Amino acid sequence: MAFLEYLGRSQRRFDLREVERSHLVTSWLLGACFGIGAAIFNSVHLMLIFIPITSETTVEVFSLNLVTILVPFIEEITKLIPVFFLKNQENLDLDVDQWIYLGVFSALGFSVLENILYFLTFVNMYGYYAGFWLLLLRFLLTTPMHLTSTTIASYGAGEWDNCGEPKYLGFILIAIIIHSLFNYITFTIAI
Repeated sequence: MAFLEYLGRSQRRFDLREVERSHLVTSWLLGACFGIGAAIFNSVHLMLIFIPITSETTVEVFSLNLVTILVPFIEEITKLIPVFFLKNQENLDLDVDQWIYLGVFSALGFSVLENILYFLTFVNMYGYYAGFWLLLLRFLLTTPMHLTSTTIASYGAGEWDNCGEPKYLGFILIAIIIHSLFNYITFTIAI
């Protein structure tokens, strides 16, 4: 509700000029770089889980837990790291709007890189036709989910940073839940 109130009381249009371009580009690049780290981390855990498994049902259950619990948690936290990094390295005093702008650019970098990695994987496995369809679907569905969930998480982190009230960290949990539900729906459709 606080997020909706924030949007309601913000009568002015969001203005990207409030954030330096270099910070937006850095947030985008760091989002992509941290996306690589998250992809490697998720892949390593995926491999560690699958090594001892022999039953197909068990693989599906572990996969579902991985994509609905572990992956959303890692990815939502990972997309906020570039903003924390910029804030500390550049000694920035960010308001909530700036947290959201930088968080969204981080999520965009993260999502673009993730989509490219999925595209390359699918091209190697199924050919260019399947890869391009997957890329299109990911940009139409997954990228907006990443931007939306990170907007909510960035709002919470920004309010927490400015007010110091831990209750705003609940917005990060909301973002993780949104991401989890999205992954659950797409995973169960794919099975």
